[in-house]
Amino acid sequence: MEINKYTLIYYHIMKMRFLATIIAMGLSIYALAQQHPTSSTADKLQFVVGNEEAVNDTVDNPYDVLIDNIPTDPEYTAPHFAIIDRDQRFYLSLGASVKAVALYDWGNPYENPSDFKPSDFQPATQGDDQLLQMSIKSSSINLNIVGMPKNKYRIGLFIALMFNAGYGNEYVVKCDHAYIKCAGLTLGYTSSLYDDKSADAYLIDGNGAGASGGHSNMTFNWQRYITPNIKLGAGLELPKVSYTTFADVEDCYQRVPSIPLYAQYSWGDIGHVRLSSVIRPLRYNDAIGNCYRTEVGYGLKLTANARVGNFVSYLMAQTGRGIANYLKDNDGFNLDMTPSPDNMGQLNLTGSWGCLGAIQYNYTPKMFSTLMYGYMRNYVDAYNGGLIAYGDHMKYEHYAAVNFIWRASTFVDLGVEYNYGMKRNFADNSLTNNRISAMFRVSF
Repeated sequence: MEINKYTLIYYHIMKMRFLATIIAMGLSIYALAQQHPTSSTADKLQFVVGNEEAVNDTVDNPYDVLIDNIPTDPEYTAPHFAIIDRDQRFYLSLGASVKAVALYDWGNPYENPSDFKPSDFQPATQGDDQLLQMSIKSSSINLNIVGMPKNKYRIGLFIALMFNAGYGNEYVVKCDHAYIKCAGLTLGYTSSLYDDKSADAYLIDGNGAGASGGHSNMTFNWQRYITPNIKLGAGLELPKVSYTTFADVEDCYQRVPSIPLYAQYSWGDIGHVRLSSVIRPLRYNDAIGNCYRTEVGYGLKLTANARVGNFVSYLMAQTGRGIANYLKDNDGFNLDMTPSPDNMGQLNLTGSWGCLGAIQYNYTPKMFSTLMYGYMRNYVDAYNGGLIAYGDHMKYEHYAAVNFIWRASTFVDLGVEYNYGMKRNFADNSLTNNRISAMFRVSF
């Protein structure tokens, strides 16, 4: 179709203009780090091999340089150990976390010891309405290297591997992050720029509320504080799509990247507010119309966290069409587009929205509790004949969690948590599940 042709040309032009712009902007100033509110506040390395005097550097302190290179994610702790070259030509930090959990489910047990994902719940068979699990699947190892740390064009490498790719309690290694950073530019596999994980509270559950960000992919992005308070980000990301199709509608190769953007205002260590958006050209093959079609999805998200006394609050709300894979509990469930009820062979963008709110209370610097609630809803026009039945798609879900976490030492965390999940599909069938979990985690 002509409209699709011009749409593709437009996005190719925008892609080239965008690429030139972020390269030019990326060479201006070096980005400042933003860490999760539950990150370590040690502010220094505990163990150093090599140039021990470097830990006293007030300009390019190895701790600050290394922590700037790790993801903003509550699962990754601040660096404790580093190898420092005598002439400070590189800093190398090795990190690891062994997270042992024991979990007990009742209701419609979910056989997944690392995640609690309501959209994936299945009805319990008779006599199987309770389940005990134990696992260390959420354990990880990471390598953090920064070359030329005293140069404004320093190069950072970060690689992290986790063991939770397998089914049930099967241990399969997967890449969680692998990227290169230089002068505010990031290239590699990591969380989408559309996500804001500093607005996700820390939970023992590795999944969290279904409406939070869950999209990791290949990305090339730019992020910068243009003032001490204002941070901007823009990127290109490899599309990851998941459709429900007819027999005569096929997935096809994507030609145009997704484009995430954000603007953020921060108040130092007090908190921040971020407005994010994403544009998603989605292409498919209409065999009945004998043509390729492109629909343009979009998403808009507001995220924030704030500290007030002993309280830390977290907030996220988002809406859009064709962004199912950018919501954690929709990811991979064939909901980016679904069959059109009016035009055989064509697909419609799925509307989705979700929100979460959480309050964390810090009893002491080493003890805190978090109370979280999340909600997510999809809008799918009723159709017939799709390869996945209309009634099987999730209509909405509720998620709740409450926990107690004790940081017993710099390297040891203990915790207990309760999770509740409920989902309803478009056939108006509901499933609920409850989980209580205990955690023992050692990390460095």
